[in-house]
Amino acid sequence: MQAQAQALNLNELVALFLAETIRSRRTSLARAAEISQQVLDHLPSLKSEDQMLSTLTEIEKDFQEVSALKQALHFGYQSSDVKVYEPEIKDYASKILASDIRRSAVFLADAAKSDMTIQRLCLQYPDFCQYLSKNSDKSSLLAELENNR
Repeated sequence: MQAQAQALNLNELVALFLAETIRSRRTSLARAAEISQQVLDHLPSLKSEDQMLSTLTEIEKDFQEVSALKQALHFGYQSSDVKVYEPEIKDYASKILASDIRRSAVFLADAAKSDMTIQRLCLQYPDFCQYLSKNSDKSSLLAELENNR
């Protein structure tokens, strides 16, 4: 029963994602229908997040739009991965650091390092951590990460 609920949830998320890509004109109606059909074809066999990720990765080979969906769902990422916080990082860099372009560039370069975690980024940039706590719906992940250290 839980697997069926997960599969239906994935279907709902894909439908919402495709509706947004059509609305924002990032894909055509016909292409969205093709992606939707691919998901529907695989839906009965999806029983775990790993299978969902694998299916989306397979679909992504034919439809690059699905990579944005995978990122939006944070599949394959740990909660400490900077990739999970990418929208907040971009927002912070553009809004808060707009007056200091050099500092903004250094912040973005640090955030892009392959070994960077959100904890290290927060230690290195306490203002960003405060910004994240006040402005992100993912701020609860920060507390969770602190408790797991």
